[in-house]
Order: sequence, then structure tokens, then C-alpha cells
Amino acid sequence: MANLILENTEIAQWHSLIKDAEAQCSCQLDESMESYLVFTLMRFMKDQDLATQVVALNYLQTHGLPKSLRIEQLRDIGDQCLLLSGLYPERAEKRLVRVSYYVDMGRSAYRHLSDSVQQAAADLYRELAEAFVTLMDLLHAIREFSSPALQPMQSLELWSDTGSKAAFNRLSENALPVHESLINTTLKQ
Repeated sequence: MANLILENTEIAQWHSLIKDAEAQCSCQLDESMESYLVFTLMRFMKDQDLATQVVALNYLQTHGLPKSLRIEQLRDIGDQCLLLSGLYPERAEKRLVRVSYYVDMGRSAYRHLSDSVQQAAADLYRELAEAFVTLMDLLHAIREFSSPALQPMQSLELWSDTGSKAAFNRLSENALPVHESLINTTLKQ
């Protein structure tokens, strides 16, 4: 009984953080995306190996796996990339890659996953691939509640590579000089 109460409290806390981040980012996730994000956060926040995974190697190794194991691995890769790009973007710098590397890998994993599962789940994974940058921005907002998520140069790269609205807003706040043609391109999207 105590375990159930603790779990429900943990769910409520993550849900509350996501709601606060949605308000911060001026966006609204649908219920399925919100739930997926809550349970992904719960599942991986206890995983001490999250930052030690070699994503590209794990991704390559999925191709030779039986279908059920491949599905599980692709989901884990997509989820890990989402969390790394959103909550731990400094890991990209330590590995000498851009944050967008994790965005590209995560989107790709979710897209491949959507091709491998039944229709109802396929729609969810397709939506995760399409909304990856928005979900990452929400995780950045959660991270910002306690410490800065991105350095100015990372914000510039992430905005340039992915069109992240949160990264663009951070650039605007820091008053970095941005060429007018880039701003007009972003505003048209």
C-alpha cells in the first residue's frame, strides 16, 4: 500500500513539473504524450547508466535483434536520447557532439519503432518522433527550474539544427547577435 501511495505521489510530482513546463513553453501536450513523458521520466530517473550508453552503437546493434527485443531497444534509445537532449545536454559537449545528435538519433529510433509495432502504438511513436523537439524543449524548461539547460552557443546550434523555439527564446534573452535573415526564416516556420 505504501508503495502505491509513493508511486502515485511520484506520478503527481512529475505530472506537475510537466504542467509547469508546458506553461513556461506556452504549449499543451495531449494526454497520451503527457503520460508517456511522465512514465519515461519515472523509468529512467532511477537508471544510473543513462549517461554511459553509447547510443549509436546500441542503435546499430538493434538491426540484428529479434523483433520483440529490437522494439524494446529502439524505445529505450528514443527515450534515452529524449532525456539526454532535454535534461542533460551537457553530456553532448562532453562527448564532442551537438545536442542535435541526440535529437536525430531519438527521432530516428521512434520512426523505426513506429514501422515495427501495431497501428495504435505506431501512431504514438510517430507522434513522439514528430514532437521530439517540443518534448525536449519541455525537458529544458524543467531543467531550467534548477539550473541553466544550455549555454548560449549550444542554444544557437540547437536552434539552427532543429528549430527549437526554446533555444531561440534563450538566444533572444541573452541578446546574442543573430543575423536578420535567420530570424525571418525562423518566424516563417
